[in-house]
Amino acid sequence: MHVTISGQGKARVIQFVEEHRIPGTNKKTTVIKTIGNYEKLVAEEPDIKERLRAEARRLTTQKRAENAPLTLSVSNQLATTVESFTPSFRFGHSVLLQCWSKMGLDACLSGQGSKRNLVSLLQAARYLVMHRIMDLASVLASWKDGEYYAGLEPVGLDVCYQALDLLGSAKESVQSCLCSFFQSHTDRQDSMAYYDVTTYAFESVRQRELRLFGYSKDNKHNEVQVVMGLLIDNNGIPISFELFPGNTMDQNTLERAVADLKTKYGMEKIVLVADRGLNGKENLELLLNAGHDFVIGYTLKRASAEIQGEVLKEDGWQVVKTSEDDEVLLMEKSVDHVLKTRVKLTEEERASLPVKRGRKPMYKTVEYPVRLHLTWSRDRAERDRLERERQVEKVRKMLSSPGKVKSSLKRGRNQYLALDIQTEDCQLDEARILRQARFDGYYAVVTNNRDFSNAHSSSLYSGLWQIEESFRVLKTDLRARPVFVWTEERIRGHFVMCFIALCMVRYLQYLLEHKTSERPSAAVLQTSLISPLVLMQGEWPSVTLTPTNISQTYLDLVETLELPPLRTNMTRTQFKTATKLDIKVNAEQDKRTK
Repeated sequence: MHVTISGQGKARVIQFVEEHRIPGTNKKTTVIKTIGNYEKLVAEEPDIKERLRAEARRLTTQKRAENAPLTLSVSNQLATTVESFTPSFRFGHSVLLQCWSKMGLDACLSGQGSKRNLVSLLQAARYLVMHRIMDLASVLASWKDGEYYAGLEPVGLDVCYQALDLLGSAKESVQSCLCSFFQSHTDRQDSMAYYDVTTYAFESVRQRELRLFGYSKDNKHNEVQVVMGLLIDNNGIPISFELFPGNTMDQNTLERAVADLKTKYGMEKIVLVADRGLNGKENLELLLNAGHDFVIGYTLKRASAEIQGEVLKEDGWQVVKTSEDDEVLLMEKSVDHVLKTRVKLTEEERASLPVKRGRKPMYKTVEYPVRLHLTWSRDRAERDRLERERQVEKVRKMLSSPGKVKSSLKRGRNQYLALDIQTEDCQLDEARILRQARFDGYYAVVTNNRDFSNAHSSSLYSGLWQIEESFRVLKTDLRARPVFVWTEERIRGHFVMCFIALCMVRYLQYLLEHKTSERPSAAVLQTSLISPLVLMQGEWPSVTLTPTNISQTYLDLVETLELPPLRTNMTRTQFKTATKLDIKVNAEQDKRTK
């Protein structure tokens, strides 16, 4: 490396350059750094060239030392004990530590709880979230795994459980902190949110404040559960979550979920998109009164006769897509509708009512204009037909064994049964099957924003797959089911831990998608983080650290988060610089280095 002056006249600049042939080109010079304008720098410092030449020599010496081959002295003795083998440690969590730091979670959690052992609590909270992403396990199993992670100071098992208490008490602060971060570091649309509800069952029948019996979405009806409502943004990154007692109906969760959107998260007006299970009139009225727009699924099979008639009328349908032989593949239609709902009268309104005999009414009827966007597709019609035929076939088999009929009269396919109350005789309800078949291929969404087109509303509603995928990631990839915690505060702490983990996974997916145009699954992301190992070879303290099991996804994460690149073999200092992990922590615990 040397100093050169390039350019002409007053545009000359001073640069650090290296001389070597660049493969595939005729160039021999690589510019390492441009210092600045030559005329200005010389005017300010006449001896600048001599100083920069000395700096170039120092940098050259440093670079040669860094790239010099490492000398490793290893033994070839018989491996008669466990301690004879080369120790290795996981270090993929260096990416998650960088992510945690960028999100400012230490500062967020520092304002919660006692300051007595805050440093240890923060270490435990960080570790539990990282372990939840990389290697799913209970708090106890996670604590036992700590020695296999590079550069992590050990904490006690009791501190790990206390960290759950800390996370539980910091729920609101964590959500506000992460909301501010994602508003600044992603293209989050503050005018958009998706909402859905799911359940998490315990392996228990003991009921408490949150743990109650209710309708299970996982078919675990003999276990107590909690209900979770989750809001996510247009990128699939969570905004907030709420926990409800296990017997809470889906329709009764929305009020708390949207109550803080304005005051806590600065979302003055949003379009809330939700599944058809949340389209109760009370919820729609809630959103309207709060000044929000909504796009919510609408159940046509339970709609009024007027709406069903409008759907089945041929008038007003527009063909959107046809096949090469002019077969209709997709049609759409919009219908104006009036939403009628009962609203409780205020005391002032009741007092102003005319005096009549009897009790004064408690409610009034309010009408809201909305628009139904109807769609029919051939592919959906085929799926609906096949699903109905599958259910009917199961009913036929069930009817062939009368003893099974009574036990199945609870939900699902019993809609196709006709039961004679007098004789308790069951048979297929052929008329109902024909009525249901008329709606094959149709689906509808309802919105209060009459400026939304059919295509726009359908596009917004189709984005619900992101929240469904988030629930799948929580339940499958992060195993958020709270099997090993029992107190109310630690149940909340468990879900805050899973919420942070989901935010990190989604954020890393977001970063990789914008960098590589590919979005790895949560499972691929987890594998890329748990796989990297560093081998500690040689005698302590003169050890050589060798990274192995590195995937391209991990290298992309390192580059995206602007971490220093790895080397094929590294000194302790180089490893600490690249990963921010000090292997000395492990060496002091590992008997094999003593």
